[in-house]
Amino acid sequence: MIGNYLIVAFRNLVRHKLYSFINIAGLTVGLTCAIFIILFVRDQLSYDRWIPGTENLYRLEMRINSPGKPSMPSAMTPFIAAQAALDNIPEVQARARLVRHAATILVGNRQFPQIVDFVDPNFLEMIRLPLAAGDPASVFSRPESAVISQAAARRYFGGDPAVGKTVVISGQHCDPKTLACEATQRPLVVTGIMRDLPHNTQLDVDVLVSNISAAFPIDRKASPNWFWLDGWSYVRLAPGADPKAVMGKLKVVFDRFADPMKAMNIKEKGSDAETPYLTPFADAHLSTDRFYGMTPPGSWTFVYGFSAIGVLILLIACFNFTNLATARAMMRAREISLRKVVGAKRRQLIVQFLGEALVTAMIALVLALAFTEMLLPLLDRVLGLPIQLDYFQDWQLLLLIIGVGASAGLLSGAYPALVLSAFRPASTLRMTGAAGQGAGLTRTALVVLQFAVSIGLGIAAAVIFAQISFSRNVDLGFRKDAIVVLNIRNIPPDTVDSLARALRAGADIAAVAASDDIPFSGGHDHASVSRPGSASVENMVMVPASPDYIRLYGIRLLAGRPLSDQHAMDGLPLARVLAGQQMNIVVNATAARRLGYAPQEAVGKTVTLAGFMHNSVTIVGVVADTKQDGPKSAVEGTMYMYARSQVLGTVSVRIRDQAALAFIDRTWHAFAPTVAIQRHFLDDDYDKQFQGDERQGTLFGLFVGIAIFIACLGLFGLAAFSTERRTREIGLRRTFGAGKNDIIWMLLWQFSVPVLIANAIAWPVAWYYLHDWLQGFAYRITLSPLYFLGAGAIALVIAWATVFTHARRVAGANPIHALRYE
Repeated sequence: MIGNYLIVAFRNLVRHKLYSFINIAGLTVGLTCAIFIILFVRDQLSYDRWIPGTENLYRLEMRINSPGKPSMPSAMTPFIAAQAALDNIPEVQARARLVRHAATILVGNRQFPQIVDFVDPNFLEMIRLPLAAGDPASVFSRPESAVISQAAARRYFGGDPAVGKTVVISGQHCDPKTLACEATQRPLVVTGIMRDLPHNTQLDVDVLVSNISAAFPIDRKASPNWFWLDGWSYVRLAPGADPKAVMGKLKVVFDRFADPMKAMNIKEKGSDAETPYLTPFADAHLSTDRFYGMTPPGSWTFVYGFSAIGVLILLIACFNFTNLATARAMMRAREISLRKVVGAKRRQLIVQFLGEALVTAMIALVLALAFTEMLLPLLDRVLGLPIQLDYFQDWQLLLLIIGVGASAGLLSGAYPALVLSAFRPASTLRMTGAAGQGAGLTRTALVVLQFAVSIGLGIAAAVIFAQISFSRNVDLGFRKDAIVVLNIRNIPPDTVDSLARALRAGADIAAVAASDDIPFSGGHDHASVSRPGSASVENMVMVPASPDYIRLYGIRLLAGRPLSDQHAMDGLPLARVLAGQQMNIVVNATAARRLGYAPQEAVGKTVTLAGFMHNSVTIVGVVADTKQDGPKSAVEGTMYMYARSQVLGTVSVRIRDQAALAFIDRTWHAFAPTVAIQRHFLDDDYDKQFQGDERQGTLFGLFVGIAIFIACLGLFGLAAFSTERRTREIGLRRTFGAGKNDIIWMLLWQFSVPVLIANAIAWPVAWYYLHDWLQGFAYRITLSPLYFLGAGAIALVIAWATVFTHARRVAGANPIHALRYE
């Protein structure tokens, strides 16, 4: 019997080629999308779950609560926090910390710019990253030891064994008391080789160095700073410990040791200024990695949204099958009736039709797997993820994919099987018309849903691309073009001053400025500011920068003057600033407004700055607001100040020509021969802000095309069967005087109604979700009706174009032939 069912199924596929092509093509595209989404979701859920022993491992994080600002989550914490948790909370069994530092690795006479991660000696015991050589318990037993990745070993030593070799880390050391800085070189012995980590981890580590090394950038003898985010902290809880209870005890620890009054002149508890919490280690990628994580973050919203779109596209393909199967019902009515007459049970007919649907779905699944193999490199480029499909290693995944294919077949064929198997032989053998009104309503409802999904995705794609375009062209309040940023954290301040003077002498150099903060860096220092005699405190961004900074970035002066080397109070030595001597600053318009002044009024006013021995500072100038973090973030109150001999992090160089890059490199090596140059264009930082949104827009655009393609396939087939079914009716209309255009318009209107209803469904749903998405941008477009009308009009035109061929052919046919039909 099963063999007979298969023969009938293949015979029907071959006999009705258009019907078969539409069903197989639609299901193939839908299943291809479903496979891609399964691979993506599996990849996102696999982050860090391959690392053994993470069941009781948590990342210590916090929310920073500043006066007058929304709470800011952070995956980074003060260096002291995890140790305090270990010392004061019994449920915390171990802690491991990671502090990142940009350095230069010297191997012989070769220099390598390198991100070095300083970790506690127990780091690899607590977070069990795979080692190719070395014992996790002993690789950091000596202070001056390093564990490097296989990629770093190849980079440094080629094919030679790396364990036991010596590398030198070059940087600088600053005395916390005298503030004097000197260049340093610390030899490290390679004691372990870490296997190259896969992409699905929150840890982006290449060189690990013990934090008891003399090269560690944090001075352990200095007083711990509870309000400085040094790096990432991890704690292991005792089995059975309640994370919520531990978080409650963490707040007590912060209340005990963190003093906001001393650090920021804010009278509140430590846990109110910094609220600690725990995130399960394996959940960090999708939950909190976007708040200063090491690697590009994931998002549960993106995973859910991506999955929902894939399900909808697969449903559109299934609807095609259901629609066309019910539309063709009368073509098989006599076959079904004859089978019943000769004794076939309804259950047998249902099995037969479901079997035919499964055969179609399995053919589509094979084709979908082939397309997946061909298109995986494209998906990798769009998503930026090296996703792979291995049928032998991922046999569970293969079973899931087969299950999805089978489910799609069963879902597609369920309704037609129930409808077709319910035909009554006596009435069916006498019928010459079409299927019942109920089936027609079902087909219309499915077409409506297909186009509602397509229109909704189309609106989303249009809005996303419009917002990205708007953001890219928004006025930032400063010039970001032609600026090269140099990392100078490993160069003493005196050398930086000499380097800056030498760079200014270049013919292709327009301006040079040193600063500890640059636009789009994301990590700004803040300070509390108050007016004399006022109890209110304002939290503002603090930008330590040389006087040329404002001119280099083209920031507009509103009142007063910029900082200048000609005024002693504009650039006091750092020691005098820390001793509490009054200094001059420049503020932006938002800072002046928050202090209660108009730009002109603010010039000459004195305010108190907490955290710097409660310095009194004088405002000598007010500049226009700048969008330092791009269009997603609102402008913050900002202060620009300068202290000579302060250790700054970057030098910004505005160049006139690309030839300046070679001059910058030569000048750098002349002043810092043992430090590898690390430079990039500021434009690149700006572009990175939009990579995620552009990727999202590209995916939406791709999904829109796929959804419309599948919907139009089904509409094309449905139109073919509908016009064929109405051949006699059209002949009669032509005989009684209806013109060709009247017939075409009648058929176009028949398929226009579902599209119009689909618009009514898609518009409010799209508005709801897109309105919420746009709230993530401080500067955003408005949801103009044109996006909705445009997407609806395009869908309607596409539907008309799909139906027009059939409508024109039927309308132009000879009525005599039509009246002889059936």
